Amino acid sequence: MLVSDDDMHDVLAVLGDESGAAHRAAHEYLDALTKTVLAELMGESDAKSATEREQWARAQTRFKEHLAKVGAQAKADYTARQRYAAANAKMEVWRTQNANNRAAERVR
Repeated sequence: MLVSDDDMHDVLAVLGDESGAAHRAAHEYLDALTKTVLAELMGESDAKSATEREQWARAQTRFKEHLAKVGAQAKADYTARQRYAAANAKMEVWRTQNANNRAAERVR
């Protein structure tokens, strides 16, 4: 048997865990905030052209720290998505196994 009934308890725990939604929301929020952080930093620059202001803003520690937070949150988001997808696949295998077992019982 590829997936046992006991394995399904773990699968259901993963599928019922809402922390993945929190990771996704935080990732989307921080990603959307990136343009705001960049614009605020560009406003602090004394450079004359928009290109120079943007280059200055992107070089600032605050912007780099923000991008690091976005990256960390993206990693947590995609990790949670992967766990959910793997749990869902395991559940489908379990369902198929059970359907096959029921069909085999009918044949006997």
